Amino acid sequence: MMNNSSIRFAKTIKILSVPVLLALILTGCGTKKEAVGLHQTGTVAFMLNCDTAAETYFIKALDADPEYGPSYIMLGDCYLRQGKTEEAIKTIKKGLELNLDEGHKRLAHRKLARAYKELGQPEIALEHITIYTRMSVYQDKFTPQKFSDTKLFVEELELPEGHKNVSVAQVMEDTLKAKESSRLAKENESNILDVFDIM
Repeated sequence: MMNNSSIRFAKTIKILSVPVLLALILTGCGTKKEAVGLHQTGTVAFMLNCDTAAETYFIKALDADPEYGPSYIMLGDCYLRQGKTEEAIKTIKKGLELNLDEGHKRLAHRKLARAYKELGQPEIALEHITIYTRMSVYQDKFTPQKFSDTKLFVEELELPEGHKNVSVAQVMEDTLKAKESSRLAKENESNILDVFDIM
C-alpha cells in the first residue's frame, strides 16, 4: 500500500518521464556512440576481408546514426570490393556531404578515384586522386609508399588522346609550396595582430 507522498512521487515521475523520453527519442541520445561501435566492428571485419559482415555493421551504424559519415565511406568501399561500383560512388559521395575528419575525406577521394577508374572514367578518377594527393601532402600523410602507389595509379589511367596527365611529384611539390605560403601568411598575420595588440 502506497502513502500519499509515494503516490505524488509516482505521479511526478510519470509526468516528467514523457518529455524526457520524447527528448531522448528526438535527439537520438546514445546513437552516435552506438554508430561508432558498430562502425569499428565493421572496420575490423573489413580488414579481415569479411565483406558481408562489414557491410552489415556499416549499415547498422547508419541505422543508428544516418549522419555518421565514416560508415558511408567504408560501406562504399565494401561495395567497391563487391563490384557494385556505381552504388559505391553514390554511397561515398553521400558520406562526403556529411561531417568527416580529414582522414576520411582523403580516403573518400582515393576510393572515388578507384571507382571511377573501374567505371572507365579516367578523367574523373584523375581529379579525385589529385585531390587525395594534395590533401595527403598538406596533412603530412603522404608516405613514400603512398607516393609510389599513387604514381602507379596515375600511370595506369587510360586517359583519352590529348588529355594532360598529372605528375604526382609536381602535385606534391606545388602542394608543399602552397602549404609553406599559407604558413608564412599566417605568421605575418599573427605578427600584424601582435603590433595592434601593442598599440
